[in-house]
This record gives sequence, structure tokens and C-alpha cells, in this order.
Amino acid sequence: MRDFHELTWSEGAEAILALLPRLTVLRGMLESKPMRELTRCCEALIDGDIRAAADACFSMTSALLRGNYRRVSGDLFKDLILHKLLLEPHPFARMAASGRLDEALYNGLKEDMDVLYSLRGLDGETLYRFIQERYKELRQKSRPNRDSATRLAEAAWGGSAVRPAPEENILPMPALPAFLPADAPSWRYGEEELRDSYAADEALEEMYHRLLESEKDWSYMAEDVWNFFAAYGTGVFLKDRMFMWRRGALFPMEDTRLASAFPLMEREYRACLDHAIEFMRGNSAEPILISGADGMGKTTVLFSLADELPEMRFVYVPACRSVSELATLFDVLKNQPLKFMVALDDADVSGFALRTIPVNVLLAAASDKQSAAFFTKRVILPTPRLDGFADMVQTLLEADGAALPRETVRAACVDHQVDSKGELTVAAAVAVANSLKMQ
Repeated sequence: MRDFHELTWSEGAEAILALLPRLTVLRGMLESKPMRELTRCCEALIDGDIRAAADACFSMTSALLRGNYRRVSGDLFKDLILHKLLLEPHPFARMAASGRLDEALYNGLKEDMDVLYSLRGLDGETLYRFIQERYKELRQKSRPNRDSATRLAEAAWGGSAVRPAPEENILPMPALPAFLPADAPSWRYGEEELRDSYAADEALEEMYHRLLESEKDWSYMAEDVWNFFAAYGTGVFLKDRMFMWRRGALFPMEDTRLASAFPLMEREYRACLDHAIEFMRGNSAEPILISGADGMGKTTVLFSLADELPEMRFVYVPACRSVSELATLFDVLKNQPLKFMVALDDADVSGFALRTIPVNVLLAAASDKQSAAFFTKRVILPTPRLDGFADMVQTLLEADGAALPRETVRAACVDHQVDSKGELTVAAAVAVANSLKMQ
């Protein structure tokens, strides 16, 4: 197909209305507000309803501006196309992520990518030019025809025979607006670049660039799109790496980056980290129980593991009380190519049992229970004695560049032990260190 810039209004409108119904795998794209308005605009052009066409054109622009489509290409309409192809979990994306090939779906996406390649050449200025051309054409046609009295007078003066005016079977056209705004809506806003940060940006940036720079039909890139989803997953997992599972749904969490709050029990933390590394290498997936008294940093250990292993996706499940809460979550995760740590915090692990855990899931639990038959890997965070507690406080102070004499630190720890009736935990060490820094 020729570029939209080369088409007349009728050719352009008919081309768009012919392209859109061809979408199959990505047919859900037609339900988006911008695409509905694009369809309305082209249909109004053909019907001669300039008011409706102009309204649809500007409404489409508004929907593109307000839509949650990632800004990457410098053009709002191209952003929509890239978002629907790469960032939404359509049937092809889910198929590729699960590793199961359906040739019919594969061929369907190739056809859809041919359609998207043709559509990506449309811009706001060209669509508005179509409206202006149609407006001028209709104004030319709307000049009043000579009525019967005029015909009779001309015939009398000219001495010719009077012929009846031919019957015209013309449907009434919608009234034309007095004028059209001169300026077209622009969908351009800058250059091609990443303006925010996604977990899968290393691969996404390459896909964006190849699609935008390609000078031939996109269908040849169907295998590349397959490989992208097969390696990086779909939907929310492309954008975020840390989630909370609540009320049967995944919610993104802020990436904690706990480098300045490293665990204070290095031996125990190293045992947890080594186990997670083995899981990432595909060597072990034993569920792990991290136990200890309240305030010993069990949750900090879980989040620190997520911080240490950025290639692993992290799903935080607070106050898990039954295995049935995890069934739906596992169904979501098992169809992704990524590796996940599912972290149960404040979990009731007594009598905990699961028939199966997906092979791409490492189940970890933080609990004050020190034993649970289901969790074959266990790490206990022991409550420190006074000297060990003082070491924790000293470590925290030194990490913040606020080291104090050992005697001062120990005296503060003794005072805390007396005041708290013996509470010596990681949380308490943080509180004592903060108190000393304020003095």
C-alpha cells in the first residue's frame, strides 16, 4: 500500500477501514478509544459528515494523550501500536511466554503485524488533511443548483425549448460547518527515546528501535516478537519486578534497593542467598523457611534477596493464612518464562502443605515458627547476646559514617536492654543506632 501522505481523502479513509477489520490476534486493539474514534472519523468522512469527522479526529488525539501508552517513539499513534503489540498480554504474547507454539496464532500475528506496519504511517496532520479535502469537495457540491424559474427565464431569453429539470435522487447531506480550524492536531512530541524505566528495558529498547526503523513489512519480525515474550514474559512483568499479591491480584511495589540496609546476620543471610542463587541456576527449588523472633529482620532478609538478584521477580504475600491463597498466583506465574521468589511474610506455616510448586517459583516464608515439615530448607535468625547486639549497632553507625567509641555504644545498648526488659533484636539495634546519631 502507498504511504498515507500520498493518498486522497477517499483512498485514505477506505484504506484505514479496510485495514482495521483484518486484525485478528490483536483484535482487542479495536476496542481502544483511539481506534474507535479513528473508525468513526473515516466513516464520517465517507458519509460527508464533516462535523463528526473533525470531532472524531480531535477526540482520537485526546484519547492518545490521556491513554496509558508508554511514551517511546515521539509519536502518540506509534506509541499506541507499540504498546498493543509488545506491552499488553494478548493471546500471542501469552502463548510465547508459556513456550507452547500454536501455528495458527503465529500466522495470525504475522498478518496483524503487516496491518500495523501499514497503519504506523498515519499521522494527525494527514488525517486532518483528509477532513479538509472532503470539506472543500462538499462545499463545491453544495453550491445551489439552478431552479426551475431560472431554467424557464434562460429558455425564454434564448429562444430555446424548455426542458424539465432531471429528477435528482440525492440523499440529504449533513450541514457543513461554517469553517474548519486551520491547525491540525499533532501527534508528535519529541524524539525516539526511553522516558521512564521498565524491568525489561534492555530488550524492549532493541524491539522499539527495530520496529520503528524497519522499512519493510513487520511480518518478518514475528519470530523476534516470539523470542522476546519467550524470554521476558508478558504484561506487568515487563514493567515491574516487585509485586504484592493481595485479594487475588498482583500490585506493583516500589523497588526497595536495600543496599544501605544490608542484613546484619551475614552467615544466615549468606545461607539464604546461596540457596536463591542455586534456584536461579536451576539446581534447587526447595522451599525455604526463615524463622526468628519478632524484629529479627526476617522480612528484611526477603527483600534483600530480591535486591541482590535483580533478574528474579519478587512477589510479596503478606499474612498468608492458607495454601488456597496461592493457587491462583501459581497459575499466573507458571506460564511465565521468568523465575520468581514468592515471599510469605508472617505466614502460618504449621501444617503447611502444597501438592506442587511451579518449577520457576522459589517459595520462601518468614515466620516465628522454627519448624515446619513442608519447608525442607530452614534458616534461623538467632537473638543476639549483648555483645553481638552492640556489634550490630556499631555496624549501623559505621555504615552511616557516624562511628562512636565502643564504650559509648555498649553503654547505650545496656540502657536499652534495661529499659526494654531484655529486647535485643535487629529492629532494636536500628532504633538504638538512630538514637545515638541524634545525640
